[in-house]
Amino acid sequence: MRHLINAQDRDLIESAISGFEEKTGCEMLLIVTDTCDDYPAASLRFGLFATLASTLVLSYFLEFHHGYIWPILFFISALLFTWLGQIDIFKRLGLSDVEVNRECQEKAIELFYTLGSTKVSHKVTAMLLISELERKFEILVDEKLKEKISDKDLADLVEVIQKNFKAHAPAKGIQESLGLFEEKILHAFSGKASTAAPNELRNQIIFLKQDRYDRPL
Repeated sequence: MRHLINAQDRDLIESAISGFEEKTGCEMLLIVTDTCDDYPAASLRFGLFATLASTLVLSYFLEFHHGYIWPILFFISALLFTWLGQIDIFKRLGLSDVEVNRECQEKAIELFYTLGSTKVSHKVTAMLLISELERKFEILVDEKLKEKISDKDLADLVEVIQKNFKAHAPAKGIQESLGLFEEKILHAFSGKASTAAPNELRNQIIFLKQDRYDRPL
C-alpha cells in the first residue's frame, strides 16, 4: 500500500497539509487504504467468468470420451479461478461500479465520523480517502464547509487527483488538489473558514489495512 506514496512524497504531502490547515483554518485528514471492502462477490464473479471462458476455449481443442470429465474439469477450474480471484489484480476484474461506489462511499463516511468531525470542536474538517484496490478517491467535508463548498467543487478536486494518479504523480496530484481546495475555501469564506487553530488532529497520512491502523491518530 505504501508504494503509492513513498517516503519523500509523504514528507511533501504532510508539509502541504500543514500549510493548507494554517492558511484555511480547516483540519485535513488524508487516509490511504488498501481497499474499502473484501468484495467476496468479485472473486466469485471472476471465478465464474474465467471458468466459462477457459472451458469454452478448451472445448475447441480437447475431446473427452467420457462425459463426466467435463463437469469435473469445470468444478476444478471454478475452484482455481475463484481462489485466484482473491488476488487484487484479478479481483479488480470482477468489481462492479455500483458495488465499488457504494462500498467506498460507506467506508469514507464511516472513517470521517470516527476519525474526523467527532474529534474536532470547531466542525471545520475535510477528509480525502484514497483506496488502492478500487482506485477511488472520496472527499468529505464537515458542517461549516458544506454551507459554501459545493459537490461540484469537491468533484473538481477529485478530478485533479485522478489525473495525476494516472500519470503516476500522486504527490503532485494531492498537492495541486490541496492548493485548489485552499483557493475555493478562501474565496468562499473571504478568508479562513475558522479562526480556531486547526491542530486537534495530527497531520500525518493515515495508512489503513482494512480495519487495522499502521499509523494511529
